[in-house]
Amino acid sequence: MEHKNKSLATATSQAQGASADPMVDRLSSVPCEVAHHILSLVSFKDLTRVGSVSKRCREFHLSTPSLNFSSLFGNRQQQLNLLNCIDRYMIHRREDKIKSFCIKWDFSAGISEESFRMMTWILIAVRCNVEVLDLQLRLNRKDGATLELPSCIYCCESLRNLLIRTETVLKAPSFACSNNLQYLKLTSVRMDDGFGKWISCSCKFIKELLLENVHVGSFTIESSSLESFTLVYTYNSDPCHFSISGEKLAEISIEWENSQASSSITKSLNVYAPNLKYFKWIGNLLSYQNLGKFMCLEKAHIFLKQKGDEYDFDNAFEVLCSFYRVKSLVLSGEAIKVLLREGSMHAPLDGTTYLGVHIKSLTDDLVPAMVSLLRGVPNLKTLYINSYPSLHIVKPKACGFKRKYWKSQNLDCIHQLEEVSIALSTGYPTNALELATYILEHARKLKKMVICYLPRQSYIIEKVNKSKKISSATVVFKERGVNDNEAMGESYYFELFHLYGF
Repeated sequence: MEHKNKSLATATSQAQGASADPMVDRLSSVPCEVAHHILSLVSFKDLTRVGSVSKRCREFHLSTPSLNFSSLFGNRQQQLNLLNCIDRYMIHRREDKIKSFCIKWDFSAGISEESFRMMTWILIAVRCNVEVLDLQLRLNRKDGATLELPSCIYCCESLRNLLIRTETVLKAPSFACSNNLQYLKLTSVRMDDGFGKWISCSCKFIKELLLENVHVGSFTIESSSLESFTLVYTYNSDPCHFSISGEKLAEISIEWENSQASSSITKSLNVYAPNLKYFKWIGNLLSYQNLGKFMCLEKAHIFLKQKGDEYDFDNAFEVLCSFYRVKSLVLSGEAIKVLLREGSMHAPLDGTTYLGVHIKSLTDDLVPAMVSLLRGVPNLKTLYINSYPSLHIVKPKACGFKRKYWKSQNLDCIHQLEEVSIALSTGYPTNALELATYILEHARKLKKMVICYLPRQSYIIEKVNKSKKISSATVVFKERGVNDNEAMGESYYFELFHLYGF
């Protein structure tokens, strides 16, 4: 019996010893890929701690393919200690492959020392065949400091994704080089005018290009591989000229907002994308844009911000003419006023079968432009009219467009409609409601109508039900709250709130 108790005690002691450090047992025994995935989720400080647990953990620590370095917000000595720690780590890494390398750094006063070390880390990452390089570097403006990135990143054959967010100056390499970049995102950088040529000549496999608030006088790119282009240019007072050309371009997204001070500064955009599928424009029109004609366009979103009388009509209308083949068109109320404020549309959108309209309210000043728009889409099948369910919207002063008015317009598209959704605005939504009942009484092919109303608008149910439907369409009523942004089953409200500041 005593022997049995001793054996049991020994087994218990061994079990306790084995579980004393669970990290050793659990992490050391997992496959390398699993350990690396776990370590990619921890900070560099915790990664260093793991490396001191065991020999096996040290191997994981030094070979992890995802690295994220961030500066500290402590005193200067703490920053130096971190720099020294990263230096030692990068030196001991040898040449194990790095898949992702991210640096988020706020430079202190001693930028020269910090930048030298950082450029050394980047050189090591390139030597380790880095695939994703993400540099988010914030300089001290008071010092007037500048940062020069190593030229090796422009000809790194292993690099697939390059993201640079800093106020440094990017200069095109003076020597011929090629790379395998597929994704390039530049934010807040200054580029010389030849940088676009470098992308055109050296980035033969690039698929996505994103430019956010870059500073450049002239940027021209011609690419046979580019599929997606995004340009975000907000409140930049510098004159600029962008030209984008690509046979494979399928998506273009433009967000352009001018300050009052820069509204008179010349800015232009030229686009050649014969196979474009999706186009989005948010913000302001430019003094000059040449979009050509998109023959294969499937979807276009145009959310203009300023009032219609601030634009030259010919310039605005030329934009609409680029979309005459589009299948799905989504417009903001301001865009409708800008593009159609003269009351007629000379270039009908014959190919448009889906029309989405996002407005504050269908007020009297918007109705004539709305009629002009509907007259230009004779083959329309689906109509969505979304309005703001917001307490900030004032009740319209007049609602003078009854069913008799809509009937007098002889809109061909009404006879083709199959599905309609209308979200009523705050206040007494007479114009929208009159349009809905007119459609019910004249749309022979209508299959379904959805009407979204606010709690105090339940009276509309009885009014709509009294209308004489010409078809066997199903009418669905949905009550929504003031903050219900997706009552229509759409997700465009984030753009509208972004534009109008609600």
